[in-house]
Amino acid sequence: MYESMRVNCDVAIIGGGFAGSSLALLLRREQPDLKVLLIDRSERSDRKVGEATTEIGGEFLHRRLALTRYLANHHIAKQGLRLWFAKDAGTAVDDCAEVGSDYQVRMPSFQVDRSQLDPHVLQLAQEAGVEVWRPVKVADCSFPEAGGAVIEVKSADESRTVHARWVVDASGRAATLARRMKTFRPLGEHPTNAIWGRFRGVKDLDGHDLRTRHPKFGRSCIASRSAATNHLTGYGWWCWIIPLKGGDVSAGLVYDSRLYTPPEGARLGDRLKAHLATHPLGRELFTDAELVETEARTYSGLPYFSEKLAGPGWQLVGDAAGFLDPLYSPGLDYCSWTVRCALGRIAEEAAGRPVDLDALNARFVHSYDTWFRALYKDKYYYLGDAELMSAAYLMDIALFFMGPVREITTARERDLDCLPFNGPVDGMAGRFMKFYNRRLAHIARRRRAAGCYGRRNTGWRELGDGFVPDLRVLNPLAKGIRRWLAAELHAIFLSPREEPVAEPLPHREPVTVS
Repeated sequence: MYESMRVNCDVAIIGGGFAGSSLALLLRREQPDLKVLLIDRSERSDRKVGEATTEIGGEFLHRRLALTRYLANHHIAKQGLRLWFAKDAGTAVDDCAEVGSDYQVRMPSFQVDRSQLDPHVLQLAQEAGVEVWRPVKVADCSFPEAGGAVIEVKSADESRTVHARWVVDASGRAATLARRMKTFRPLGEHPTNAIWGRFRGVKDLDGHDLRTRHPKFGRSCIASRSAATNHLTGYGWWCWIIPLKGGDVSAGLVYDSRLYTPPEGARLGDRLKAHLATHPLGRELFTDAELVETEARTYSGLPYFSEKLAGPGWQLVGDAAGFLDPLYSPGLDYCSWTVRCALGRIAEEAAGRPVDLDALNARFVHSYDTWFRALYKDKYYYLGDAELMSAAYLMDIALFFMGPVREITTARERDLDCLPFNGPVDGMAGRFMKFYNRRLAHIARRRRAAGCYGRRNTGWRELGDGFVPDLRVLNPLAKGIRRWLAAELHAIFLSPREEPVAEPLPHREPVTVS
């Protein structure tokens, strides 16, 4: 039972997942005079997907939240991203084209079990002085003209009214405030869906059995493959394979509904396992694997966003603000960026300095739209072509390190200015990325029409030195540009076959903030 029917606080946070808990924890550490209340509808943390981080999310966990020892004890140090290609299901494992690193990574990133990470951060927030109400449901939220927010919450046997100076929505895909304010927008240009689950009994990519039966495969790489985020690829789809502490493996399929339909079946788990078996490496790893639970899960219409990140008295963080695509593991990146924006905004206004919320909203929408068009729009057309996707991999990650990773680890800009692609240098990088992404998708459609899609999906490996946020990253960038230009030259001489090829949806202009 709560002590009173009316509660006053400085910051009320809706949602007890990673975004809400990390914001609450950092507010108590960095603004200890503020009273923080966290409201969560669930009694305990839900089972979540195993998730990889990039170096942005890794920096947030490692340096901003100072969780290094906890991560070392309870999660896995990630060894980069690795892509696998095949001509068809009959391709030998030894012959699958492979793109990744030949050495261990140089910057911290992690394979995290969200069902363990989220409650740990929430516990730290409580220990730091955050008041937590759970399970309670937000029944209403209003914003009086005088300022602040009024939140009506309900538990099993009573109602409460909370008066807060700021309310922050960290409710994840529920997107409580964005839906109520009608700023929630699905991203119809990117019609992707996902099926995922946890497996036990998955074979070890670095294990003796695989190395013995496929000696060329075993000898070809120095770094640990099994600790990487491994992606199986095909036309219109890709699968993630993420190891978790204790032996479970998170695996999922993401597909563009214009280009691919998963295998039929009565149960999602059976459909997911049947799809994994269509790739030689997936069949090798998952033949004897079993779902940890009886059923997998699915998300339809993965990408969405809010047209506004903030307004008088309110702000969005994490998945409540938007989600794009898990291909490059941006989930905790967006958590870190949006949490930092909320921290910066609250700190400024608490000190009596007004924040230009219209400018913040414009930066958020521009950043989201640039990420989409630079990295994901129509990428599923060329995901399954090793030559084209390896060019994108080299250029995408090199520019990611030159821009966002360098900014967050070296330049250390203000929290309010942390959103990527809003500065002159990373803005120029974003425009270049949008251009070559369009061109690679165009080349892929030409290759499909000519019957030579995936022409180099076997017999080679691209195992580089890895990426760092300095001038050394120009080497993989240059290699990626050369490979792209070679593909452009090859496409000039292609002649289409007779059968039609699906085309992308029409271009939609970026949403603007009024």
